[in-house]
Amino acid sequence: MKRVPRFAPVYVVRNHTGEIRTVGTADEVWKTLLDDWPMEEGNCFLSALLICLDVQRGERPAEEARVAFIAAAVEAGVPLLS
Repeated sequence: MKRVPRFAPVYVVRNHTGEIRTVGTADEVWKTLLDDWPMEEGNCFLSALLICLDVQRGERPAEEARVAFIAAAVEAGVPLLS
């Protein structure tokens, strides 16, 4: 079984429900950006998607997906909890 690389979780406040979503893998970043994001554009948004693909292929460490996801959240005005 393939091990999924994890990173320190990021806690996202979902805009439409106020629910808190935990994101701790590149797969979760990918799913959140495509299914739950308020905008489907922006340099950080696109960069995060590309970095997730690289992480899934084993070409980058998972932590880079975390950093890119946080940048995309700042870009989109999505609230994060620390």
